[in-house]
Amino acid sequence: MKKIRTLFISLVMALSAFGSLLYAHPGHGETSGHSLIHYLTEPMHVMVLMAVVLMIAGSCTWYLIRKKRNVAERA
Repeated sequence: MKKIRTLFISLVMALSAFGSLLYAHPGHGETSGHSLIHYLTEPMHVMVLMAVVLMIAGSCTWYLIRKKRNVAERA
């Protein structure tokens, strides 16, 4: 359990450290700079979106495993 918490905190710290680089990327590619298509197709934005999705999926999985373990301990 402690390893998961340490890994999660390390991941958040790493994303925080490189967030400014992703925020100020050069140019705006082929699409309009402030459109939904831009944020879903440009690699710099897709990387951040995938990191957020992975963190949410990992957190949900961790919560469900923890909940299942607690139910098994009570039975």
